[in-house]
Amino acid sequence: MKNFIHIFKNNCFMLQYVLKYVPGLVVYNLLFNLFAGCTAVFTDVYIAKYILDAFQYHKSIQEVATFLLLLVGANVLRSILEAYYSEVFYPKRSELLFEKMHSELFQKAKDMELACYDNPAFYNDFVWAMSQADGKALDVMRNFGLFISQSAKIFTVIAIILSIDWFGIVIIAVSFVVSLLIQSYLNKNEYALSLEQNPLQRKRDYISRVMYLSDYAKEIRLSHVTDKLAEDFSRANSELLAAIRKYGRKMLGLQIVDFAGNQAILMKGVYVLYLLFLVLVRRTVSYGGFVGLYQGSMSLNDNLYHMSNILGGFQKLSLYVEKFRVFLSYEPKLKDGTEPIPAPAEEVTLRLDNVTFQYEGTDKPTLHDISLTIHPGEKVALVGYNGAGKSTLVKLLMRLYDVSSGSITMNGTDIRQFSKKDYYNCFGVVFQDFKLFAATIAENVMMDRVGPGEEQQVREALEKSDFTERLAQLPQGISTMLTREFDKKGVNLSGGEAQKVAIARIFPKNSRIVILDEPSSALDPITEYYVNQSMLKAAGDKTILYISHRLSTTKMADRIIMLENGRIIEEGSHEQLMALDGKYAEMFHMQAKKYQEA
Repeated sequence: MKNFIHIFKNNCFMLQYVLKYVPGLVVYNLLFNLFAGCTAVFTDVYIAKYILDAFQYHKSIQEVATFLLLLVGANVLRSILEAYYSEVFYPKRSELLFEKMHSELFQKAKDMELACYDNPAFYNDFVWAMSQADGKALDVMRNFGLFISQSAKIFTVIAIILSIDWFGIVIIAVSFVVSLLIQSYLNKNEYALSLEQNPLQRKRDYISRVMYLSDYAKEIRLSHVTDKLAEDFSRANSELLAAIRKYGRKMLGLQIVDFAGNQAILMKGVYVLYLLFLVLVRRTVSYGGFVGLYQGSMSLNDNLYHMSNILGGFQKLSLYVEKFRVFLSYEPKLKDGTEPIPAPAEEVTLRLDNVTFQYEGTDKPTLHDISLTIHPGEKVALVGYNGAGKSTLVKLLMRLYDVSSGSITMNGTDIRQFSKKDYYNCFGVVFQDFKLFAATIAENVMMDRVGPGEEQQVREALEKSDFTERLAQLPQGISTMLTREFDKKGVNLSGGEAQKVAIARIFPKNSRIVILDEPSSALDPITEYYVNQSMLKAAGDKTILYISHRLSTTKMADRIIMLENGRIIEEGSHEQLMALDGKYAEMFHMQAKKYQEA
């Protein structure tokens, strides 16, 4: 009983979303199914009994014609209502539900911290919620509609059967209970099968996607990776087939017990013999009554069987809704303080005191005991080999993660006390793995709609990032759509061109701190030099943090921080570190020849 209540609550929780955004859809669906269920019973069950009894008991032709006309009228009305629902009413409101639910999910996704993407189980629930939530909400609503329809059929048929002979209800009830138990086991097996299939299907889908996306076309054609991917695809497919065989045998056995033993022997054997006994031996039932009881019992048995499927459907949907509720109930760990204060608008000093950070699920910290002060207007370069902890340090400064121990302060205040929105606005960032969106160049620079008078800001930002020459070649200028995914007139930029658009994002934003995570990695050394000079000039008195493998950039910095294995091992200006002749000098000498040639 407790489990049933839990299932019912989960389904009602999902139904509330449909009621919240498109209540008319729920009302129409439930009322129509109630009407359709009653009409179906009179059409499929009662009409045969009525006509046979009319002949046997000599009812007038007017009475029979009136009954038939009413029944035809009800069926015509049902067809009209069903057509209007499926062709007009449902499509409009299902799209509205899709829009409203996804808008709510977008806000939830926006508040998720990056750590959620590091948790595979939570990320799977997140992907499911974003891709299937509205579909499952509509499935729940449809299931409630089917429940109403089947309930109407069942109660109407029971009323007909009880008016003739009550004992058949006992046999039908036994058959229903057996079907219900079998269906419960079937649902559990189907859910277990889906849990095994989902990661394998995701792997197959990933490989299929890799094979047709243009991003991977060059590597695929110039390597033997296709053979490896084909093997992985085949292995995933074999594991899928093994899972299907494993659960398929169990489900086949349950279906045989239900259809052969329960449906065929009990209902179509034992019960039919009982009806013949009533008509031929005891003569307590008319010919119309015999047909009514037989068709009614078969209909009731079918309806109860369908009802068991519907109840099983509630059980199955409840398992999926559970994932949705877990996702919705997730409370972000990165929260504003109890009384969040606005981030400072003036010059800011960032200070890290004994900061250590360890990613969830890893066995050792990425950063160890980092202490560092970044002064207003200072140009600081973070350097080190891959895995040194540079990007992690920057993510902590921007509060995309919270420190495991230690503290980060801005102007003496712990950054966790600031409003997150205000604090994020303190930073202008260009990530190494930046992304351009399927939007106009102007919208990609502003990262928002472009308001009146902002076009000049966009052009100036693109000029500072050295994109002017390429922009002049585009007939639609800053209104050019990037990517051809939704617009055949769109433009696919080269890696260096795309990077310049991403770099342009930092200029319109009135932020006090600029973070450049390998911002010029796709540019040639000469272009890199001019873009860096332009960025320094445009940044003015703003604080700049570079993350760079190219040490030509670091020569422009006031201070260089060298990291290795999550620790600061060297710190100073370019000249100081070269004089120290340590790890930084070694790294610089390795690159010196390339920069001299450039």
